[in-house]
Amino acid sequence: MRKTVLTAATAALLTAGLQAPAWAAAPAAPTDLTVGWAAGKVQLTWKDTGEANQIFVEYDGGSPALIASVPADGGNEFALSNPLTASDKVRLIVKSVVGEEASDGTATPAFDTRRPAVPALKDANLTASSTAAISWTLAGVADQTPGDPLDIAGPGAVKATIDLPGTATQSVTFPADVTAGTLPPVARPAAIKLSAVNEWGTSAQDAKILRLGTLGAGITVPSKALYSARLAIKSTVDLFTSEGREERASDVKVELQARAKSTDAWKTWGRYTGNTTSAFDTGIASLGNRQYRLWLPARKVVVGNVIALTPAASTSAKSSTTLVKIVSGGFNPTVGRPGVRWTFSLKILPAVTARGTWQYWDWDTNTWYNDGKIQLTKGSYYYRSEPDFELGTIRLRVVAPTVVVNGLTVNANTSPAYNQTIR
Repeated sequence: MRKTVLTAATAALLTAGLQAPAWAAAPAAPTDLTVGWAAGKVQLTWKDTGEANQIFVEYDGGSPALIASVPADGGNEFALSNPLTASDKVRLIVKSVVGEEASDGTATPAFDTRRPAVPALKDANLTASSTAAISWTLAGVADQTPGDPLDIAGPGAVKATIDLPGTATQSVTFPADVTAGTLPPVARPAAIKLSAVNEWGTSAQDAKILRLGTLGAGITVPSKALYSARLAIKSTVDLFTSEGREERASDVKVELQARAKSTDAWKTWGRYTGNTTSAFDTGIASLGNRQYRLWLPARKVVVGNVIALTPAASTSAKSSTTLVKIVSGGFNPTVGRPGVRWTFSLKILPAVTARGTWQYWDWDTNTWYNDGKIQLTKGSYYYRSEPDFELGTIRLRVVAPTVVVNGLTVNANTSPAYNQTIR
């Protein structure tokens, strides 16, 4: 039988042919993984033995997706710049990488990334300083991972975004767990919408909108009027709840206010319903010298998804003088024969007891002269003459005096000229 003898060299060759190829060992998984907040970003830290790292995100138990790579000299930390998708259960996974080999992943505890619900504007009202006090409701977010390392206490905050005239905007944030607040004074007209903010971002804006508008008014007041006559005051109203577009409104409540002098308080004497499309009548009886203004009470209108608030407004003061009204007067008869007995009467308003002044016409100088006093009793005067034989024409008039009625001054007025002829 033939023997096979293997030399050392042959054995070496055979042994070499039977050995498996050499593979690099996978690195160890990172340890001491922490997740938290830093400067408003999700921050990861871990320990390893100097390898590069890969970071994955896993949503609701699905397949992990690579979101970042950290070089070996990048330090064992990473802050997420991009927001995470809203989800009930999220994990971040860190792996160590050497060449093509990656370690097993080390995962954070599960956490949720749900944004807050959309707040619902409940009501809005003007305050005494004409700012807006608002209230809202905000549903809570169902927490599927209570107590996770990224939870922040409270439902977040509510943000009011204010569109100001022009292109300017302003925002006001109200603290967590608050469902009412007061907006600061802002330029008008302005539009306000609510949204909510938590650690994961901002909700959509509420469909309901608050509009803060402006009311304006104009008034024309005749400078003079006779006592008890209707003072023909005309008024106008302007209403803006959106920039550059006047609202068409026919139900604007207005008040006509008056006072005797600038140091007196205003008092409302008439209430009217105005409109923004044309001038409207706010006339009132002229009962004495007064100042007038149009007062527009604060206005609140709720239509559909809009609450519109406009603060009170007024016109500047306009003055009007009231004159004594000469109701009737004169001679009877105006022409008579010698021996006639004539009468003279005069009636004025207000019907007060006062002393007026006779005036007669001098035909030679064409001038009026005072000729004594006339006693008016309750606004009336009556005189019956003796038989009059003096031929010619006399012309008289009466200056009714300035009087005060119910604290209001009524200015003096002069009657027409009255003629009486005997021929």
